[in-house]
Amino acid sequence: MRCGICGSARLSPVGELTSGERSFERLRLRFRRPGFFKPQPTFEASRARACRDCGALFPFLTEYDRRQLDEAADELIETEDAAPHHYGPSDSPG
Repeated sequence: MRCGICGSARLSPVGELTSGERSFERLRLRFRRPGFFKPQPTFEASRARACRDCGALFPFLTEYDRRQLDEAADELIETEDAAPHHYGPSDSPG
């Protein structure tokens, strides 16, 4: 596996990923609610790798959540503020 940001092969082993001080707090991938009374599709990431060269973090969904995401993928709606914005040319190299 290589880093998707810098291309390095120097990735850490898979580790536990939490989002807070409590061990049960996990990062979650959320999408817009598909209807007024429908629940917000949410998928939990509990493991991750980190690039040892650039520091990029690569979270992984649990196997259960990966299967749920696969089943729901065609019906997911991108959150409005998650779409990339283009503000014109950038002077920064990355």
